Amino acid sequence: MKKIFYSALLLSISFSTWAQDNAASNQYINMSLEELMNVQVESASKKSENLFDTPFSASVLTKEEIRKAGATSIMEALRLVPGVIVREQSNGNYDIHLRGLDNVPPSSFFMNSINSTTLVMIDNRPVYNYLQGGTYWETLPIDLNDVEKIEVVRGPAAAMYGPNAVSGVINIITQKNAGNVKNVQAVANAQYGSLNTLIANSSIGHQFTNKLSATVSGNYQSRGRDVSYYDLKTDQTVDSPSKLTHNTITPLFAKPDRSMQKYGANAFVNYKENNNIRFDLAAGLQGSEVQKVSAENTVTPMSVMRSNSTYADLKGVIYGLTSQVSYISGEQDPIIGQRGSKYAFSALDAAFEYEVKLKHLSIKPGYSYRKALYDDTKFWSAENSEGVLSGRYYITTHAASVRTEYNLFQDKVRLAGALRMDKFNYPDKWYLSYQLAGTFKPSDSHLFRVVYSRAFRSPFIYDNYINLALQANSEQVHSTTLVTGNKNLQQLQSDMVELGYRSKLASNLQLDLETYYIQTSNYTNLIVGQRQIQPGAPVQVTTYINVQNIPLTVNQWGTTLSLNYVHKQLQIKPFVSWQKTLLYDYSYYNNTADGAQTSDGSDPATNNINSGIGTTKTHKATPSVYGGAFINYQFNTKFNLNINPYFFTNQTLSHQNASYTVKSTAVDTYKVDAKVFVNAKFSYSPSKVVTIFVTGRNLLNKRSAEYFHTDAIGSMYLGGINLNLGSL
Repeated sequence: MKKIFYSALLLSISFSTWAQDNAASNQYINMSLEELMNVQVESASKKSENLFDTPFSASVLTKEEIRKAGATSIMEALRLVPGVIVREQSNGNYDIHLRGLDNVPPSSFFMNSINSTTLVMIDNRPVYNYLQGGTYWETLPIDLNDVEKIEVVRGPAAAMYGPNAVSGVINIITQKNAGNVKNVQAVANAQYGSLNTLIANSSIGHQFTNKLSATVSGNYQSRGRDVSYYDLKTDQTVDSPSKLTHNTITPLFAKPDRSMQKYGANAFVNYKENNNIRFDLAAGLQGSEVQKVSAENTVTPMSVMRSNSTYADLKGVIYGLTSQVSYISGEQDPIIGQRGSKYAFSALDAAFEYEVKLKHLSIKPGYSYRKALYDDTKFWSAENSEGVLSGRYYITTHAASVRTEYNLFQDKVRLAGALRMDKFNYPDKWYLSYQLAGTFKPSDSHLFRVVYSRAFRSPFIYDNYINLALQANSEQVHSTTLVTGNKNLQQLQSDMVELGYRSKLASNLQLDLETYYIQTSNYTNLIVGQRQIQPGAPVQVTTYINVQNIPLTVNQWGTTLSLNYVHKQLQIKPFVSWQKTLLYDYSYYNNTADGAQTSDGSDPATNNINSGIGTTKTHKATPSVYGGAFINYQFNTKFNLNINPYFFTNQTLSHQNASYTVKSTAVDTYKVDAKVFVNAKFSYSPSKVVTIFVTGRNLLNKRSAEYFHTDAIGSMYLGGINLNLGSL
């Protein structure tokens, strides 16, 4: 009944009023290739420009492409973008990486394999998790109904967007109300299908004057799953959490047949005085509870994570000055029911830029500030070290930046560059990121480009402040393991050289080719140090573990090719990426040379974090080939068919199991088989107001897990309706 209530509530919003003509929402239908290539992108150079002309590796996914493809979420829609690896863990929950660099270092904990090198933003507002990096995608307050387009920039971009844009940026741009004065725009969508999957969202926008408009939106999702759990102790899959080795974990999975339940509500207010003065205000909230691999769990990879948060974001442009201030706060529990897991958090971001324009030169100096605070003392006793942090800690960042652009030879040559200096509270030093790019455009049909960039990742709360005491006692031995952070770590660094070529091969065919070399270093891991033994009855054993940099460098070579072909009502956009990833100086051992004897009996003086120096290893956790296609045929104004395949090759993921001191034989490995998905959507629009559709996902019914012992999801089918009411 609750699902029906939410769906009815969202749909009723749309019926409560009339809306403007839906021609604006269908602006990308029947566009020529020339128009599609000239879709504006803002994230690549932080200014609005044609996608064809941008000097960086960028892609734009429009709301019309998302709608036609039948994607059920923002996460799933990213399978339509070149260079993005998207693997589903459970129904609606995904692991997402730009160009890979996942599961590094191998044999680390789950929390270290979350993508912490891609900066995700909503309207330039970071939605990054500073506890241990990465993005909890289910906690985004917006849904597809709010999206105008998704812009993806591949490659290090910290010089323009700040630390954590190491492998790239995913910027989700929300739509602004474009109605006429006194008109109302209302849209609603609802669909239901396999695994009790219910998705509903709705929005209402009103243009009060020719300067002021406002939009409110709501979204709700509930997704089920086939109940299965992999037992790390017995290497078996069971159909109930009560059958796991440790039955004490059963209360953590109160609803084992549900993979996701989430909701969000948003309000957007836009004011535009003229072309030089405008303000955008957004605010909202979200709540979610999902089953996925979110943090370390030594019983089974799956965990139940709960999150709720509120946010506010204000952006202003006054002539050449652009400013944006955002704030988010909430509570999260990565493993519900596990001691020390829950915490409160907040993050304040402020950024200011001023543009100076000369004849062929543009200069934008800027300043930004960030404070991310995490506190678990509200839920756990700091005196008894019950929390993972057992304290209230924060990370601050001050940054100064400058961006320049120079055009010469009648705009045939374009030079763009950015420098940024970041100062963290820990470590107390400056980090320089830079991005240099040049393009040569001999004609309107060809563009050559080259990019050289360096980016750093910010410190994390866990890395700096983790303070965990683990007890394991018996009558003979009392064992204590102390896990502590490190405030003097070198921050992850990535350097890239990239060459690119874009061409309009014909009036209806475009090619985009990029090839790149990336080197990443300064990885960290939990490292076992000395062990102290105090004789007595019982014997007191204390083991010291802390976060340290490891001598690991990752080199990656890759190429991405994408095409865009348009012929009358047919559009085909295939894309494929090939890449090779090598690990240099990687050791299987996570202990120091003066530490205790390793769990397999090896001598730590020989087998330690430095014992891999001089070695080279192929990294198998990132697929060597992956890609997909967007194939759309619009029969007429009423019928549309879309097929969007996606594929990746074999991968082997490895994670540390229970023990901190490991060798390859003590690590859990899992082979993710190559997989080809075929998704399709058929829609029928009997009028401008109503569209009825049927969506099929994984039509080949390839039932295999895409991540570390997670759900094997077969074919899914959903049916739904979209309502876009016309103006009265």
